[in-house]
Amino acid sequence: MTNYSAWKSTSKIGYTQTTKLRIFEHLHVATQFNSMTNRAALVADIGGTHARLAIATWGNSETSVPAISLAHVEKFACRDFVTLEALLQHYQSQHASGQHLDLVLAVAAPIIDGDVAAQANMPWPVRIQQLRQTFPQQSISLLNDFVALAHAVPTLQASDLQLLCGAPHTNYTGPALVMGPGTGLGAAFWLPGRAGQASQVLASEAGHISLAASNELEAAIVHELRKQWSYVDVERVLSGPGLLNIYRALCAIEGASPTLSTPAGVSEAAMTASDAMAEKSLSVFCGWLGSIVADLCISSSAQRVILAGGIPSLIWPFLQRSEFAARLIDKGVMSAVMRQACVQVIDHGQLALIGAAQFSKEHISTNQSSNFKE
Repeated sequence: MTNYSAWKSTSKIGYTQTTKLRIFEHLHVATQFNSMTNRAALVADIGGTHARLAIATWGNSETSVPAISLAHVEKFACRDFVTLEALLQHYQSQHASGQHLDLVLAVAAPIIDGDVAAQANMPWPVRIQQLRQTFPQQSISLLNDFVALAHAVPTLQASDLQLLCGAPHTNYTGPALVMGPGTGLGAAFWLPGRAGQASQVLASEAGHISLAASNELEAAIVHELRKQWSYVDVERVLSGPGLLNIYRALCAIEGASPTLSTPAGVSEAAMTASDAMAEKSLSVFCGWLGSIVADLCISSSAQRVILAGGIPSLIWPFLQRSEFAARLIDKGVMSAVMRQACVQVIDHGQLALIGAAQFSKEHISTNQSSNFKE
């Protein structure tokens, strides 16, 4: 059935003009994908506060359009929706072309056996079974958000990255650590594929390993935090809430009254040099970040690091002049190894959406044109 024939048939059936326009959009996109032999997925980056959704398309090996393109990119406040399913249905109601595409969802949660294993930073419960019941005609994949970011590594250009320390490697074939503090601390490792094989990503919950102190001040902060939590993990300091924890702990240690009440307030006061305790807090944060990055590199033999998350790009000028680089290489007998590491920063924006699409492109061999139903 051609698009024109379908349009005529909707008139005979008596659909409203709005419904006919949505049907026509759906058929037009289906024909476009069929004619270009492109592939597509509805991709989403679901964080603790905001969600980004888009329709991702890319060419296969037989087309001249191999790059991933994003269309209909939208950002939503998670609090405006009672469930993830409601959010996805709202997006699909606005973009008919996404109603029969595979769903590839990057979420701020650990994924085990294809399902969310813990809801630490999610605004509502997310379960693969519920998603499949709501969208029975669509294939659904759940990824950790930093796993999605790591899948985007092959798509990065030099212009996307800012060099923090070290020198970029040429022809580097080892693992890359992708990590960063935001609402929590995310991390994953990108592993290049062998000739003719897709790259792989190793998920990590590095934010929840035990926090190690490297000096007396850090030990005092950990001691202070243990008054609130019996188990103090890395995320208790290396995250937005963690920066506020550092600030409050330093105030308690030095007998000062806290005057700032949000992570944004602490970082802004530090960046503008308007509060000495905030500056000290952010300095401790950056140094601790350098030490933890080095620990993860040593444990994985990674020599390339990409810092993402919401914070590194936000505090970029402060991070550049901080003790991050010094703490990165202050690793005893491994210092010589860490001097060879390259650390770059990216403002990831839509990168998790690109990574979700890259995952679908490399690991889901589905001919999307067959998903469109006339």
